[in-house]
Amino acid sequence: MGWSPLGTQFCLELAFGVLLALAFVGRAPLGPFFHRVMGTAALVTLLAATALPVADGQLAWSDPQVLLAGLAVLLYPGYSGPLKSTRRSAMLYLALLGCGLSLVLAVQRVELVEGALELGVASLSALATGTVAGSVGLAMVLGHWYLTIPDLQVAHLQRLNRVTMGAMAVSLLALGATCLVFAEPLRAAQTPLFGPWGLFYLGTRVAVGLALPLLFAWMTASSLAYRNTRSATGILYASTVLVLIGTAVSISLQDSYGIPL
Repeated sequence: MGWSPLGTQFCLELAFGVLLALAFVGRAPLGPFFHRVMGTAALVTLLAATALPVADGQLAWSDPQVLLAGLAVLLYPGYSGPLKSTRRSAMLYLALLGCGLSLVLAVQRVELVEGALELGVASLSALATGTVAGSVGLAMVLGHWYLTIPDLQVAHLQRLNRVTMGAMAVSLLALGATCLVFAEPLRAAQTPLFGPWGLFYLGTRVAVGLALPLLFAWMTASSLAYRNTRSATGILYASTVLVLIGTAVSISLQDSYGIPL
């Protein structure tokens, strides 16, 4: 069994989410180790998205999708290293752009994505899914950092938590837009998305991957209002598990229906 294009898309989504979340904590005094750990988390998925499709014969090294993901790989020493904040930020934004464009090109290869509207909606759905997964996971790791840096301002985690809430809202909207734009092929599928089984899996995607994590994000915000970072971190840990399950269900739905959901 070879490497699947869905595996490439999943890796690009996770990498994009982690890199975007890093952009919102760049000015926090977390020390180089934090950036190295999270940068490496993005690097691992980027390496998989770059090397495995080529090794499996799906893409060539000269393919724009591979080159853009490879650019983000090459910038790893910058956004994870001990550079000055301005230089690290510039390299992080460039890596984020390369990863995002690579993900859009991966979505463009999806069979049902034909026109500009379809590409825009499908790309937004994939980017939002990745942002939710990456930002919640990074927020959970950031919560643990308060154990080693007790005087770290809680505003950094509050800001990132707001990013996760915004990403979940955008993902819900993108999911609804996808169902509207691709309504005809979704109805014509062997197992219609709007039939009993399709709605069961779609409901699982929404409830487990978005609705419950959104509720948990609200609970996290309430805990952080009282500077209770330990409770907030515990909630974020549970939310990370739910979001990863929801992201896996999203990839499974795409495997069944041919579009990012």
